[in-house]
Amino acid sequence: MYDETIAITFRVKMEDILLILLILSGIWYWWDTQQTNEIALSVCRQKCARAGLQLLDATVIRQRTWLRKSVNGVGLQICRLYSFEFNAASASDYSASEFGEREYGYIVLIGKQVVETKIPPNEVASSSSDSSGESTLH
Repeated sequence: MYDETIAITFRVKMEDILLILLILSGIWYWWDTQQTNEIALSVCRQKCARAGLQLLDATVIRQRTWLRKSVNGVGLQICRLYSFEFNAASASDYSASEFGEREYGYIVLIGKQVVETKIPPNEVASSSSDSSGESTLH
């Protein structure tokens, strides 16, 4: 009788611990995702400003999230792919009568490190004197 009570109490406590861990994991993932969204948005703003492009909607959209092994082979890293829209007309050149076409770029983050950004080279070359393509690998 005494052993059953201990086993039931332990099981309930273990279930509570697992529930708390699950909730904390969800909160951590949400917080980490918010931080990477801010990093991606900041980098996109910088890239568009440097290339003389207008970032549309002032936002990035997370397209895909996946896990991969870390560089040293121990542990996992969260990888995220974001897309963003831009216009070849800069914000200062905007006029209500001329709407440019939306173009698309992307940014890849592994953890909180930006590993790749891509803005189509034809847009960068036509709107900026720097024709480096704005694709960077870190």
